[in-house]
Amino acid sequence: MENVMKLDRNKVVIGMSGGVDSTASAYLLKERGYEVIGVTMKLFVEEDDYGNKIEADFINDARIICEKLEIEHYVLDLTKDFNKLIIESFIKEYSRARTPNPCVLCNKNIKYGKLMEFAFSKGAYYLATGHYANIYYDRENNVYRIKSGKSNEKDQGYLLNQLSQDQLKHLILPLGKYTSKAEVRKVALNISNNIARKKDSVGICFIKNSDYRKYIKNKIKIDTLIGNFVDTEGNILGKHSGIYNFTIGQKRNLGLLTDREYYVVDINSENNNVVLGDDIDTYSKSIVVSDVNFTDEKYFLIEKYIDVKVCQWGYKLKSKIRRIEDKKYLITFIKPERAISKGQYAVFYLDDEILGGGYIENVIK
Repeated sequence: MENVMKLDRNKVVIGMSGGVDSTASAYLLKERGYEVIGVTMKLFVEEDDYGNKIEADFINDARIICEKLEIEHYVLDLTKDFNKLIIESFIKEYSRARTPNPCVLCNKNIKYGKLMEFAFSKGAYYLATGHYANIYYDRENNVYRIKSGKSNEKDQGYLLNQLSQDQLKHLILPLGKYTSKAEVRKVALNISNNIARKKDSVGICFIKNSDYRKYIKNKIKIDTLIGNFVDTEGNILGKHSGIYNFTIGQKRNLGLLTDREYYVVDINSENNNVVLGDDIDTYSKSIVVSDVNFTDEKYFLIEKYIDVKVCQWGYKLKSKIRRIEDKKYLITFIKPERAISKGQYAVFYLDDEILGGGYIENVIK
C-alpha cells in the first residue's frame, strides 16, 4: 500500500477469469474511460484426467478477451501463495472438524492482497473484480462502506467482510448495480458471444467436480481422522470413515445402520467422535466470533442488535452483539439457529450494508 499518492487514478487493474463477469466488468471500465490492464491469476496447477499438467482454458479465454478489448494482459503466478494461505488452511480446518470458507480468505489475502499489490506495481490506483457488491465512500464519517449487490441471487458482499479500509478505497466493483446475471450477459455480448453464454463456475475453484471429500482423502492420512459415532450421552453407536465426511445438521449418508433418524450435532477433532442426536440438538443460541473485522468499528463500541448471516446463502438472523475481548465477540440469536458450523464466517448487516464479520470459533448450544 506504499506510494499511494504516485498511483494513477485513471488506471485500473482488473482480475480476468475468462468468464462472463470479469469480461463485462472490463468492458464497462473501458467504456468509462479508464486505462484498463487485465490480469489472470494462476492459483493452482491444472491437470487432465490422466494427471498431466495443462494450461487452464480460462487463461487462454482471458487472453483472447483482453486482445478484443485492446488492453494489456498478464498472467500472475500465485500458486505458492495460494497453496500456503488457502489450500493448506482449507485442509487443516477440515482436519479440525471445521467447515471453512476459502473464498473469504482468498479475497482478503489473494484477490485484494497479492493482486492489489500487483496493481500498485503497475501504477494503478484501482483494482477491479467481477464481484456482485457495492463500495461507497461515506464522506460524513470518512469511511468506505460495503453494500450488498442489487442481484439477490448473485450477491457476494458476504465474501468481502474481512477487507480493510486500505483495501476498500482502491476497489471498483462494476457489477454491483446489476439486478441479474442475464443483464450482465447482455453486456458481455459486446465482446464475445461464446463468453456471454459461458456457464457459471460453481463450487470450490481448486477442487475438481467440487468433491472436497475425495480431495481431502487424497491429501492427508485418513487414519488419523477415523473414529466413532456416539450419541449425546457418549454411547458408541458404530464406526465412521473420517470426520471430514460430516457437517453439522447432516442426516443422510451417515454410513450407520440404524432404524432411528439421526442428525450430526457435533464433531470432536480431539477424539474424532461424530456426535449424533435429534434435530432439536442441532440448534444453538449463541456463537463466539474471533478475528473480527469492522468497516466502521465505532459502530460497535456498545452492545446492540444487528442482523447476522452464519453462512453465505443463509438468512439474516436478528441477534445481539457484545464485545468480550479484543477482536472477539459474543453473538446471541433472538431465536435459536440450526446447524451452525465452526470455521464459517459470521457476517454482520445493517439493512443491505455489510458492517464486518469474523470467524466462528465456537458454537454454544
